[in-house]
Amino acid sequence: MRISFVQPRTELRPYLEAFWVFESAIGMPRTDQSMAAPNGCAKLIIPYENALTSTADGRVQLSREHGLYFVGNRNTSTLIQSRPTKTGFIAIEFCPFGAYPFFGIPMDETANRLLDSDEVFGRWGRNVREVLCNLDKVEQKVDYIQEQLVALLRGKQRHNAVIEFCVKTLKGVVGRLPIHDLERKTGYSRRYLDVLFRKHVGFAPKTLAGIFRFQKFYRQWAQGLSFDCVRDDLYEHYYDQAHFTKEFKKMTGYSPRKFTREVSNEFGRRITLK
Repeated sequence: MRISFVQPRTELRPYLEAFWVFESAIGMPRTDQSMAAPNGCAKLIIPYENALTSTADGRVQLSREHGLYFVGNRNTSTLIQSRPTKTGFIAIEFCPFGAYPFFGIPMDETANRLLDSDEVFGRWGRNVREVLCNLDKVEQKVDYIQEQLVALLRGKQRHNAVIEFCVKTLKGVVGRLPIHDLERKTGYSRRYLDVLFRKHVGFAPKTLAGIFRFQKFYRQWAQGLSFDCVRDDLYEHYYDQAHFTKEFKKMTGYSPRKFTREVSNEFGRRITLK
């Protein structure tokens, strides 16, 4: 299993969290859980060799070879599997407010969903998918999808300074900010901020803040730290151990103890430590 990170074009960097290519001679490793945990990012997935099967919230979906798929922001984990053969796919992760400026689709309509590009993007999705299918090299596919994303940005006025400020503020304090402080900082009501977040991010501010808190400790797991080593820090983000356990289980399907002792997720570890 190899994951190579791509440096996005300058025009795309303000909107992207990560851009990577997955390659494996044997598909998604059978000994690995291959879990993508919530990180606040909507994604474009391009399986160019072999199909992917994703399981989330009890629903199983197939991402076909040579397809183009949009994954909305999620607050639960996704398990990814494939047939045991050569596999490759490209993943573009948008920052929490980053997908809306390109596509102009209300993000709450895509939350916790995997959508075929033909369904969600119409003609643009069909045209891009067909060209990607006919490009032989991965490097050509990477260059082409970047060109198409840059073209989508041109002439669009979908950037919203308020949502960008709110997301960066929440991320900067790892979700530890009461929503009424966002009201005070922006001058907008909680109701308006909820509407804005659902449109641009897919979730209300409180949900995104919870994902940011979870990610802090999930990243520490990815770095090889035991949750016992960060117990004092944990209480600065959660009411108590029970609160942390409940939120962690909601995001991953496992309690922290069971996750660290029984779950092998090298795929999740590598895409987290980008």
